[in-house]
Amino acid sequence: MNRGRPETPALLAGLLSWALVTVAIGGAYLLVELVAGRVAGPAGTAATATAVAAVIALPAYEGARRVTGSRTDDDRPAGYQVLAQLAALPRPTRDVPDLARVVEAVGLGLGADVCSLTVRRPGLRDRVHTWTRPGVEPGETRWEVLVRHGTEDVGTLAVDRVTVAGTNAERRQLLEAVASSLGVALQATRAGIELERQLRAALAHATDIAAARRRAVAESDGERRRIERDLHDGAQHHLVSLSLGLGLVEHELATGRLEQARTGLDQITARIATVEELLTRTSTGVTSPVLAEAGLVAALEEDLGHDDPPVALDAPRGLRFPPEVDAAVYFCCLEAVNNARKHAPGAAVSVRLWVEGDRLHFAVRDDGPGWDPSAGAPSQGRGMRNLAARVAAVGGQVDVRSAPGAGTTVEGSVSLPEPPAGPPPREEPAVPRLLGDVRTAVRTAREIHSGTGVARQLEFLERALSEPLRIVVTGPTGAPAAALAEALAATAPPGVRYSPAGVPGGPPDTAADAHVLVLGDAGPEDDDRPAWLPATARPAQTIGVHLGDGPPPAAARSCQTVVTVGPGGPAGVLLDDDALSRVREVVDSRLVARAAVLKARTVLSALETVLHGAPSGPLVYQLEAIRSGAHELVELDLLDALCSGEIRVPDDQRRAAERLLGVDGVPAWARLGRGPDALPAELADAAAADLARWQRAAAHPTSTAASRRLAEFLVRTCERLLSASAASGDQGTGGCPHPGAGDGPDRS
Repeated sequence: MNRGRPETPALLAGLLSWALVTVAIGGAYLLVELVAGRVAGPAGTAATATAVAAVIALPAYEGARRVTGSRTDDDRPAGYQVLAQLAALPRPTRDVPDLARVVEAVGLGLGADVCSLTVRRPGLRDRVHTWTRPGVEPGETRWEVLVRHGTEDVGTLAVDRVTVAGTNAERRQLLEAVASSLGVALQATRAGIELERQLRAALAHATDIAAARRRAVAESDGERRRIERDLHDGAQHHLVSLSLGLGLVEHELATGRLEQARTGLDQITARIATVEELLTRTSTGVTSPVLAEAGLVAALEEDLGHDDPPVALDAPRGLRFPPEVDAAVYFCCLEAVNNARKHAPGAAVSVRLWVEGDRLHFAVRDDGPGWDPSAGAPSQGRGMRNLAARVAAVGGQVDVRSAPGAGTTVEGSVSLPEPPAGPPPREEPAVPRLLGDVRTAVRTAREIHSGTGVARQLEFLERALSEPLRIVVTGPTGAPAAALAEALAATAPPGVRYSPAGVPGGPPDTAADAHVLVLGDAGPEDDDRPAWLPATARPAQTIGVHLGDGPPPAAARSCQTVVTVGPGGPAGVLLDDDALSRVREVVDSRLVARAAVLKARTVLSALETVLHGAPSGPLVYQLEAIRSGAHELVELDLLDALCSGEIRVPDDQRRAAERLLGVDGVPAWARLGRGPDALPAELADAAAADLARWQRAAAHPTSTAASRRLAEFLVRTCERLLSASAASGDQGTGGCPHPGAGDGPDRS
């Protein structure tokens, strides 16, 4: 505004401006023509005058507008109108500007057809808001200016054109003025986005803390029970022996046999040291190094060989049993010997072990006074309950027989796993322990809910743990699922059963441990989760078989991997031998290799469903402890989340994570991206490289809570693989299994 003089009305100012421009240009033209006409000819005079007029046209226009004050009238306020419209926008409800409405107001105010506002977010992808005038085909923007807040570039403003009055320089100044006014709005938006991200991270962290607290409570309770049980079943035997030894020393002192009493005290001193060592091992979770290193028979010889009177042990030499069987029978025998020492002091005690068929039998007998079971057993206390629970956890049973004057016999048996056809697989006892924990939880639930409406379902779940891995083959209407199931079943390894969908035999939630989906080509109405897809078909336990030439349907996202074999062959042949062999190889390496883990997961999920809403007390914590403590179950959960898109990471990280989680196969060489003939040193190098990569990802400041949890878990996976590789190298073997990979049948 020109202060100190009256403003010219808009119309008069415009006319006066054009009059001044006309006079200036016309006068210049005449002057040049007059001067140049004396020097050049008519043609040269006209050209020179025209050039001079063109040069002074724009300065003349600018000067005329300044003289008349027309810049302060309705053509200049067009820019102010844009700013005014921005200020008049409704106040946002969350103190964060609605950038969609801001972009629309700017585009309309500037007369543009396309307006784009980009918000820059350090460490994250830029967020772009675009407005296009209705009825106009979107085009490219050609005017672009930076949006700044202070000295920081917070975004860009771009339009395809500016139609307000003025020169291009004036229009750009207007665009920059609008961009400058948007700096605060974009900074507020960026702050709001960052605050929301941090809030989500804080909420996720709070959820993780709550879950960790529950796991800690469950683990603490489980650890307390373990120590209590191991003290009762292990250390108590030695304490009873000490008590008997002290009684003998007291008798020898009373009878004047001082030399024998001195010898007895020396023996008691040695036993006290043994008890001290045993208590230390119990507190750290290792109750018998001999049991872990040399097996059941050697551990019983070590612990019973120092008893006085001695315990006769009759057991086969050279046989080794699974670790969970060793532990159960070891503690049962110690508990039975303890009971015999307490209730039949001085009686001869014998322990016998023998194998019949697929069962290991054990018996502990004493020739004491015995008792009448119908009158109540004096030994039926906590020790016998622990004994029964230990044996039941490994699929066994125990009985106590006694009669007055006939002594007492504790006899039981446990089932032994069927030996594989080839060399025994090298695996960590984590998977058998997982199956035992799930079996114990199911039996505890049966005891709690005996006689209720869920008793039959719980009985089915317990039976399902001992049945073969069931793989259900299914597909949409018309898909040859039954034919594929029959073809796979013809060469299925022991312990695996294929069946088409819809075969009766159990509740829906436990009818399948794994799935094979028969997929066609994608159709026009492709549904992400079609009605035929089983509810239990989660990626970690599902393989797809694509029978087609086009892209697979969206249902393929429910599979951890898809084998494309093309359409069926001629003469009604579903798959040729080569295609069927590829399908079988993938199913074996991804599903059958995880048979035990998949079965444990299926039964555990079904158990949680059956008990939902039913009062189960401490059983809830027991189930949580199983889930949180089993590396293999967490591995399957993360694989589900990655394949389904619940956890979003860059494609290269996702592919590397899926490989470590077993999408390319369960053995260590497949998880580490190597061949089956890889040497331990090569596997160790690969594991170390993956370990460093995921340690960096876990510590990266821009990682989300979900991606950090994934990275932290994969760090532990790499550590396990590295440890297994080192152990394999020490033993001189040519490869190493994945720790806790599973106990599925081996086709090799």
